[in-house]
Parts: sequence; C-alpha cells; structure tokens
Amino acid sequence: MAENPFKDLESSEKAPESLKRAIVSEIDTIRNTSIIIDLYVGNFINTITASLGTQRSQSTAPKEEL
Repeated sequence: MAENPFKDLESSEKAPESLKRAIVSEIDTIRNTSIIIDLYVGNFINTITASLGTQRSQSTAPKEEL
C-alpha cells in the first residue's frame, strides 16, 4: 500500500492562539450578521404576506346591500 502523499503537506506545528481567536471571532460575526438578515428579511416577508392576505380578504368579503 502506497503512503499518503498528503501526509507530507501536514505541518506538525499548531496554529497560534491569536489566529484561532481571530477565526472564531470572524465566524461569530458572520453568524450574527446572518441572524440579523434572516430576522429582517423574514419579518419583512411575513409583513408583506399578512398585508396581502388582509387586502385579499377585504376585497372578497361580501358587500352589504343598501
């Protein structure tokens, strides 16, 4: 069985703690931004959907005769 050539590419050194913290911070920022966008866009779409539903129910309601 042949030896894995990718083993030669792996470094035995560990990443510095400052790099680990920077990566985790970046991931947290991306996650938090995603949550804010999801809340804003989701609420915006829900508001439009509810508004359209209200308008449709008002336009299809039977009108009272005078």
